[in-house]
Amino acid sequence: MSFIIIAIDGPSGVGKSTIARKLAAELSCVYVDTGAMFRCLALSWGKQGCPESDLSLKKLGEQTRIYFEASKTFCDEVDVTDEIRSEDISSLASKISLFPSIREVMKKKQRALVKEECEAGNYKGAVLEGRDIGTVVFPSADHKFYIDASPEIRAERRYLQLREQNVNTNFQEILSALLERDHQDKNRSLAPLRAAEDAIIVDTGNMNIDEVMQHLLESVDRTKIYA
Repeated sequence: MSFIIIAIDGPSGVGKSTIARKLAAELSCVYVDTGAMFRCLALSWGKQGCPESDLSLKKLGEQTRIYFEASKTFCDEVDVTDEIRSEDISSLASKISLFPSIREVMKKKQRALVKEECEAGNYKGAVLEGRDIGTVVFPSADHKFYIDASPEIRAERRYLQLREQNVNTNFQEILSALLERDHQDKNRSLAPLRAAEDAIIVDTGNMNIDEVMQHLLESVDRTKIYA
């Protein structure tokens, strides 16, 4: 590849999306939210009654069109940015991501999206965030980061975020759901959540977004981007 690939992995609620989006903008790279891609599939899957046959799942993965424009996520030409962030869709996304046929289709979609955008000359490279980017999707990425924070800190951040949106919520319920998601992600048989051996570990527990950004930017070889 002649363009740079930056992989950002980590557990749910750690702020990967915010960090990856800002990093992509700073480096003139396309931002790919793989979690949002799985959530789009989960949305469509739920509307179809959640069929589990390999044929149905493969057809769903291949025929669902997912793309990003600015800060918006589109699924089959519909803006689903807000809709896919519900707890119900989050739960469905966790379930559908366990199917090997879905993960294989999504891996191909993610690679194709990056290749298409970069070869068209639209971007200098790509910043992808998810749970298996540096280990499975782009194991040869130029830079790999694993963003982490304690479950309690992540739950507190989510709790405050929902309160700011005037959503009635409960901290303990958020923490329990987050711990369950962590367990599922780290113990699934296919592409479990883990840091790549050559990933830089970044604990954001005591860092604000600007400090995290500075840390990542200091680790990126910009000569590859602006060559």
